[in-house]
Amino acid sequence: MDALLVADGRFGDSRAIGERNAARFVLGLRLMAQKETRHPEVLHRLSRLSREELLPLLGDPVLRNAFEDDMAKLENGRPDALGLAALAARLPLGTDGLGPCERMATPHVRPWPEYGPAWLWTEMNPADRVPGELSVRLRRLYDGSIEGGPAADPVIPSPDMCRRLSRGADLLTRLLPQVGPSVLRHVSVVGFTRGESADGPLQSLSGGDPLPSAILMAPERLTDPWTAAETLLHEGVHLKLFDALRSGALLRAADLSVPIPWRQTPWRLVRVLVALHFYVHMLVFQEAARHADDTLRAEFGDPPADEVVDEVSPDTEAARDGTYGTSLERARYLAGYVLALPEDHLTADGRRFLHWLLDALNLVHEDSGITPPAGVAGVVPVRPPAATGQAAVVRRSARAMARPMPEQGELLVVNTDTAAMHWLNARSWLIYSLCDGRDAHAVAAEYGRRSGAAGEAAHDHVAACMSELTAAGLLE
Repeated sequence: MDALLVADGRFGDSRAIGERNAARFVLGLRLMAQKETRHPEVLHRLSRLSREELLPLLGDPVLRNAFEDDMAKLENGRPDALGLAALAARLPLGTDGLGPCERMATPHVRPWPEYGPAWLWTEMNPADRVPGELSVRLRRLYDGSIEGGPAADPVIPSPDMCRRLSRGADLLTRLLPQVGPSVLRHVSVVGFTRGESADGPLQSLSGGDPLPSAILMAPERLTDPWTAAETLLHEGVHLKLFDALRSGALLRAADLSVPIPWRQTPWRLVRVLVALHFYVHMLVFQEAARHADDTLRAEFGDPPADEVVDEVSPDTEAARDGTYGTSLERARYLAGYVLALPEDHLTADGRRFLHWLLDALNLVHEDSGITPPAGVAGVVPVRPPAATGQAAVVRRSARAMARPMPEQGELLVVNTDTAAMHWLNARSWLIYSLCDGRDAHAVAAEYGRRSGAAGEAAHDHVAACMSELTAAGLLE
């Protein structure tokens, strides 16, 4: 089970996910430098940093938020409102492996250095070479990440809290030696806070766009190592999926409203998939906890005897019937709902994602009652070629920039007009590279020669790929 959850190259392999995010960051910086009129040289300089120098910037909550905000502005046709370059021009971007916000943390604490460069939100004191604006922006992101605003300032962790957090991470990585390190790799900062949510006192949350790469948790989550480990898994899984979804959409109807029997308010369909992803991981954690050996139990104590999930909301179907009180019941409901949707509601990546989760779910519980649909996950039927225009001369658009990822077998291409990112697999990459001014018949012939595809199959592959690349504005 542990191995299966990290095996998928798109959604499970944290190193591959990290490489895609780094490539997207670099290409996004290059695109912004084209649009930026005040500080383009800063963005060019950042885009040329080594991977080791780049990752602390990508994981910095303020810089990542500014980057994602600028990408959204470009996608919405607002290149005149970019803010990342002006911010980066005022920040020290050294080569010491620290992000700008991390430099303010006093003391500087890394809770699991062997698994990733996460740091703790301690006292945030702007140093002489870090402008106070950075602290103000970080606090603004903190305030905006908690529903209804925070009830208090961040809780500064004591040495004992730091030790307990590291102990929870140690338990997680020993209980799930593949999933544990994988999710921790997506955490940049851990902070402690107290607040209120619609469902009661805040237990924990993971930052998406509001507070990127960050986990906030109530100090009480450190009471015992099992709760700490579960919290790190819970929120780390969300951060991992957030990063994975930067390189592909799962849904064509993400805003579809879905009734949730244990909640009064319906969820958007995208939240259904996020929750299913979490519950499957939690079921694997629970199974591993049940089978914890004597060494782990002697060191960390016995795992909780009963599953602890957030309570169902009052006046709901679940509250009336006493149902949906376990992760398995909720996973069954969410998976069943998605499986019943029309096929066109999910993208090819969405179908692959669903198959992967259902494989894991059925490995944990053979009697889960969920049967994946027949067919190969993630495969889209080849569309028939157009009746005309197959011999047209085709070439790559000048309104595109690309970044190759040979280790992943992918090419990342951005349409500079729309700021839309497109991830080409090995087949699409090859076809795209052959569109250099030759006609479509010549492209198909050369593609067939290089790929070994038979004549008709090569023709179908090229016709379908060209149709998609043309629609994306990457071919002319």
